[in-house]
Amino acid sequence: MSYVSYLLRRFAFAVFSVYAAASVMFGFTVLQARLILQKQLALMRYNGAQDWQIEQFRKEFLARRGLDRPLYEHYADWFVDLTTLEWGQSIAYDQSVAAVLDGRVVTTLEYVVPGVVVAVALGVPLGVLAAFEKEGAVDWTARLSTYALLGIPVFMVITYLLAVVSPVRAGPTAGAGPYVHPQVIAAGAVAASLLAGQLRFSRSAVLDQTGREFVKMLRAKGISRLTLVKHVLRNAALPIVSLSLSELLAVLVLNIYVIEEILPIDGLARASLVAVDQGDMSLITWSTLVIVFLGIGGSFLQDVVYGYLDPQVSVE
Repeated sequence: MSYVSYLLRRFAFAVFSVYAAASVMFGFTVLQARLILQKQLALMRYNGAQDWQIEQFRKEFLARRGLDRPLYEHYADWFVDLTTLEWGQSIAYDQSVAAVLDGRVVTTLEYVVPGVVVAVALGVPLGVLAAFEKEGAVDWTARLSTYALLGIPVFMVITYLLAVVSPVRAGPTAGAGPYVHPQVIAAGAVAASLLAGQLRFSRSAVLDQTGREFVKMLRAKGISRLTLVKHVLRNAALPIVSLSLSELLAVLVLNIYVIEEILPIDGLARASLVAVDQGDMSLITWSTLVIVFLGIGGSFLQDVVYGYLDPQVSVE
């Protein structure tokens, strides 16, 4: 199987995963709406509402959510809306859900992407250096730093940063330190939360390679340290990519909510929090699915890198 065929197959699987995840979300949404309706009806009966009032409320509730039609028709409309980005109206923002999420997804990516790049650019080289200097001063410093960073939650990282800088230019909420753009603070928090994992995974992956026969043979030939690092890193790249990407996605999904709750950043996570606070089901559903879609996209990117780093993956 060629690399192009491999990519097409993985892309088709990613598209299938998107619609499968959306279908599961559709089921949860319908189930949740039914549960909410049952609670509302029970409350009305408890308060002494008449049968015609309860029935009228039930019909209006179902009609507003499209649940007064057969389930297969509702699902077909959901499927079309997903494809055409017609995601309904947000109650909290009084505009379409697509319009609400459009700029906010970009706002979130503006600090997530730089933070990830910094974490990878620092973590991988430091992990490689620590592995080649095993039990040395560099290795112990890197390991202790990793333990320290893993033990500090992201909200504490932001608290420490806000002690020396301010995310607002002036006003009663301004900090005592110099002004730094909130996106920069957020990127620093993302980098700090991911750096330890990148360093740890890189060090472990390289250590797994340094004891192999080909490394001993290369050392016996007297090749330079830089050439040896290139050979080792080439073989360690696959596990580094696998473990790193999995942790990146898991950590980011949690951290963006903390970051946007603390800092004045109106991004994807902030919109989702507002939706939860105001019971905006359409926005809750689609903001959650956007994160799911990004996760599936990251998984597809991992498959692309896999196929490039190890041709046997695409052949198999």
